[in-house]
Amino acid sequence: MLSRILIAIVGIPLLVYLLYTGGFPLFLFTEVIVLIGVHEFYQMAEIGGKKPNKIIGMITAFLIPLAVYLDQAKILAVGTETVISLGIIAVMTLRVLKNRVENASTDIGETLVGALYPAVLFSHCILISYLPNGGKWLVTAQVMVWVCDSFAYFTGLAIGRKIFNRGFNSISPKKSIEGSIGGTVATILSLWIMDKYLGLVPDRMSLITVIIFGLFISAVAQIGDLGESMFKREFKVKDSGTILKGHGGILDRFDSMLFVAPVMYYLLKLMIL
Repeated sequence: MLSRILIAIVGIPLLVYLLYTGGFPLFLFTEVIVLIGVHEFYQMAEIGGKKPNKIIGMITAFLIPLAVYLDQAKILAVGTETVISLGIIAVMTLRVLKNRVENASTDIGETLVGALYPAVLFSHCILISYLPNGGKWLVTAQVMVWVCDSFAYFTGLAIGRKIFNRGFNSISPKKSIEGSIGGTVATILSLWIMDKYLGLVPDRMSLITVIIFGLFISAVAQIGDLGESMFKREFKVKDSGTILKGHGGILDRFDSMLFVAPVMYYLLKLMIL
């Protein structure tokens, strides 16, 4: 319990600072999250009997945020599609050279999913940071994730399965539809409050925009959480890692943000900017 409290006291202000500041510190933070996340995924996969190519996966995952940052900072235009293409070619080439057919698609698939899942999705934090008020939007995204997770938990604890019998039994037995609705309502309200006090857009967001944003962000935050639970169920592990002590692993803490970052980026580009 003490370790959980200490990590929260130190980690939350640091996270908010990095998200708000952007630039090179955010890039370094992104690389740390991505590389630890990829390592955790491969570790879980190996426990589940899979054999991903960890070296190629880690190199590919490292290069994706680097390519995004260099492009956004106007230093060098590499292109994430180039990195991804070379990663796919490399992992398939090495597999062919091994001259082994058994479980080829599974091992190659695990390698690529493990690398692209954290790297491509979380790199959208860098893209958001270069948008107008990008730092404020990143902090808002993280607050919305925290609010959604907390209120979904407490709503589910209070009235879970009293209205809707069916939840997400196969993936996460404790998740309920009531909890999901509670998290969604709270997420919409949190966005309205953040826009009011942070001034995310010059003339305030319209109510319909707030609702649309809140619905999408809440939905993908919960899908991200359930998606990571799905992997853990398949690989038969309780947590993705132990680096955060009582908080589990990096993927346990950032599973929702992995999905929220790209969705928020494209919603901003489509509806506001």
